[in-house]
Amino acid sequence: MKLTNSTINKIGDVIRRGEGSTGYGEAVSTLNDWRESHGKLMDEFYDKCVRLAEKIDRDNIIVAQRLKRLPTIIEKLKRFNDMRLSSMQDIAGVRIIVTDMEQLKLVESHMKKWANLYKTRDYIDRPKDSGYRSEHFIFKKDNMFVEIQLRTQLQHLWATSVETTDVFRGASLKEKDDKTCWHDFFCQTSAIFAVAEQTTPITAYRDLSVTDLCTLLSNNIRKNKIDHQIASFALTEPIISNKKIKNAYYAVVTLDFKNKQAEVVGFKENEYHLAFELYKKQEHQNSASMLTVMIAVSRIKKIREAYPNYFMSLNAFLKIIKFTLEKNKNKM
Repeated sequence: MKLTNSTINKIGDVIRRGEGSTGYGEAVSTLNDWRESHGKLMDEFYDKCVRLAEKIDRDNIIVAQRLKRLPTIIEKLKRFNDMRLSSMQDIAGVRIIVTDMEQLKLVESHMKKWANLYKTRDYIDRPKDSGYRSEHFIFKKDNMFVEIQLRTQLQHLWATSVETTDVFRGASLKEKDDKTCWHDFFCQTSAIFAVAEQTTPITAYRDLSVTDLCTLLSNNIRKNKIDHQIASFALTEPIISNKKIKNAYYAVVTLDFKNKQAEVVGFKENEYHLAFELYKKQEHQNSASMLTVMIAVSRIKKIREAYPNYFMSLNAFLKIIKFTLEKNKNKM
């Protein structure tokens, strides 16, 4: 679907004004069509990432893709009044999860040579104040953007654990410094992970040793019983065993946070439009306690590793924290 930047921006302006504004329904419909049209570009770069991953480390590198949710696009337009819809660079997203920093640098060296590279953002050397760490590569082609996030497993576990916690808290640590124990918890773990990967911690904790960081983190966890709260964030239904997605390329996952359940429907590679139609339908029908996402993973059995936040599980994250604290216990 080809639209001029002017038309796209007018759609964004109508949506920003809210549901009661003239032409809102038509604008949302057009936005959905334009969002769907990112699929071809997203698949192109997804395939490039899969080929690169298979060349470097077929068994351990995970590649996944996702289309940005409609409510998230709308919320972002409303949050940033000066944002033009045509310049939103993460509607189509691909994620590469590597084992460690050495592997990340190798993948990075290849990606910097790819055509259509528009911009890079290094949140590893310059992590966000929230503790977020990752490298972002923005590619632009046919007047559309696709964002590729490159993360290590530690960086990925941290980021998806933030998203999971946000869901249960009903707040956004990712977008706003809320000065709670949760903010401190994720900043402290981010700094510890950064030191472990020999990269730059966030500014607030840059001058502290690992021992000091572990002491702060341990006291925070004990005082606010954070580990007990995290342990309760889990779905009750093991949806990965669903036979419908065994040979799927796309998966539409609907999460029910209230009942801690999930439903997944798989689609073949040539069924993108069908998958997107279900995605739109579920988004429209979801209650406030539900969330639908449309994703693809290079190996569908890796879906839980690629998107642990969609399974409401922080078990792996909690295990790493416990191991780190135990390792440094005698020094604290």
